Amino acid sequence: MSVFSFDQNSGDLSLIQHPVDSGFPVTGTQLIELLEQSPYCEFEVISINIGKLFAQSKNYQKESLIVAKAVKASITINVDENNMIAQATITTAKGGALLSMEDAQKALAHAGVKKGISPRALDTFLGQQFEQPAGSSYSAVIAHGRNPKKGSDAKFVRLCSTAQDRVLSPQAKEGGKVDMKNLGAIITVKPGAPLMQRVAATLGEDGYTVFGDLIPASPGKELQLQPFEGTKIDPNNSSILIADCKGVPVALPRGMRVDDVLCFDNVDVSTGHVDFDGSVIISGDIKDGMRVKANGDITVLGFVESGIVESESAVTIMLGAIGRKRENEDAFTCLITAKRTISIGYAQYCNIKTEQDLFIERQSLHCDLSAKRLIRVGKANNPRGKIIGGNILDAMHIELGELGAPAGTKTRVFLAQHWYELRQKQIQIADFEKVLANKSTTLELARVKASKIQVPAQRQLFLDKIIANEHHIQTRSIQVKKQKLLVKQKMTQLLATSRLKVNEQMHPGVELKIAKESKQFSRIYPPHLVKLSEGKITQSF
Repeated sequence: MSVFSFDQNSGDLSLIQHPVDSGFPVTGTQLIELLEQSPYCEFEVISINIGKLFAQSKNYQKESLIVAKAVKASITINVDENNMIAQATITTAKGGALLSMEDAQKALAHAGVKKGISPRALDTFLGQQFEQPAGSSYSAVIAHGRNPKKGSDAKFVRLCSTAQDRVLSPQAKEGGKVDMKNLGAIITVKPGAPLMQRVAATLGEDGYTVFGDLIPASPGKELQLQPFEGTKIDPNNSSILIADCKGVPVALPRGMRVDDVLCFDNVDVSTGHVDFDGSVIISGDIKDGMRVKANGDITVLGFVESGIVESESAVTIMLGAIGRKRENEDAFTCLITAKRTISIGYAQYCNIKTEQDLFIERQSLHCDLSAKRLIRVGKANNPRGKIIGGNILDAMHIELGELGAPAGTKTRVFLAQHWYELRQKQIQIADFEKVLANKSTTLELARVKASKIQVPAQRQLFLDKIIANEHHIQTRSIQVKKQKLLVKQKMTQLLATSRLKVNEQMHPGVELKIAKESKQFSRIYPPHLVKLSEGKITQSF
C-alpha cells in the first residue's frame, strides 16, 4: 500500500499520514529511498519539509506533509545581439507535463520571434525531452534570420567572336583537318552586327531578423555600355551594342571597339615596317628585323623571326617567336609587347611583356617574360608546358608543367615585384605624415604666439589663417590615412595571391623570388605549389 498521495491539480506529493502517527517511514533517508523506488521518483524533492517531518516537535501535526512536487518542463528563448539567431533552452520536466509544440510556439511569440523558425528543428528539439534526464537543460538553435543578398552588378555578354577567339580555335575543314588560315568573315563584322549585350544589375534579396525586421539588400552596381570607335548603341535596344562600320571586333571591359583591319601575307622588306591605327592580321610571318606596331590587335598566323611586335591591345602568334641568342646582357632581337593578353605557340630568345596575361602553348626557351597577372605555359585547366632557362621578370601567378631543365639550366623566377613600388609608396606616405606632423606642431606654436597679440582684430586675422591651415592639414591627414590603408591592402593581397604551380617537375637550377624573399632549388621536385606564407617561401606537395 502506498504511503503517498498525489494531487493532480497542484502537482503536490504528500504523505498520507505523519510518520509519527503511522510509524513509517522512520527516517528522512528511508523516506527519500521510498520516493526513489516509487512512480514519483522524478519529482522534485522538498528537502526542508522532509527535515521538519523527522524533527522532534510537540506540534508535529502542524507540519506540512508535502514531500515532493511535480515540475513541468520550461522553455526560455535567447536571441543574439544581431537578432539573427534564436536559441531555445528547455529544462526537462520533473514528473510534470512535457512541453508541447503549442507551448514552444507561445514562448517564441512571447519573445517576439516571428521569422526564420524551422518547424523541423523545433520538432526535433522538443522530441529530445524523452531522451534527456529529468531536470536537465539542453539548447538548440530553432530560428535563423536571413542576411540580405547583394544584387549582382550589371554584366556584359559578348555576342560575337574576336580575332583572338577565332585564331585560338581554327575552323575545321572536310575530313577533320583544321584550316589555320580560315579567319575571313569569322573575325570581321558588318555595320549593325550585334557585338555586346548588357545584362542589367539585380536588386538583390532583402534579409530579415528573427523578429521579422527587414534588412534591405544592396542593389548591384548599374553600369552602362560604352560605345567605342566603330560601335554604337542599338537605337531599338539600349542594352545592345552594335557595329557602326565593317572591321575587326575587339573586346573591352564595358564595351567593344571595331577596328579597321590591315591584312598582309608576310611582313618583310617588300612591305616595310607596319605602323597602323587599327588591327593587323598577318597570314604568314614577320621576317627578321621587321617591326609591326598597332593600336588594335595583332594576329600572326606564322612565326615572328627576330622582329618587334607592339600592340596597344592584344597579340596572338599562332606558331611562335624566335630570336637570336644574345651575348652577355645584350637586348633580345625579338621583342613582343602588349597592353592586353599575349598568346603565343612557343618562344625562344625573346623578350615578351604584357600588362595582363601571357599564354604560351608549348614552351619558352631562354626568354625574358613579364606579365602583370598570369603566365600560363600549356593548355588551360592543367598546363603541361615548359619554361627552360631565362628570366620571368615579374608575374603574380605562374602555372606550367616543367620549370628548368635536368642539366640544371639557370632559370630565374621573380613574382610580386610590384611589391617594391608599393613599399616605396609606403615610405613616401610615412615621410609625408612626418611633414604634416611638423606642420601641425608649427601651427600649435603659431597659435600660442597669436594669443599674445594685443590688437583683437589683428589677433583674430592671424587665428583665422591658422584655423584654415589646420583644416587643410586635417583633410590631407585623412586622405593620407586612406591612401596608407589602401597601399597596405594591396601589398597584403599581392603577397597572398602570388604563387608558382608546377604540374609535373621542377628541376635544379631554379632561383625563385617572391617580393623580397628568395630561395634557390638544387634538386628535382614533383608537382607542387610554391607561395609566400608568414614571410617565408613554402612548398606544398
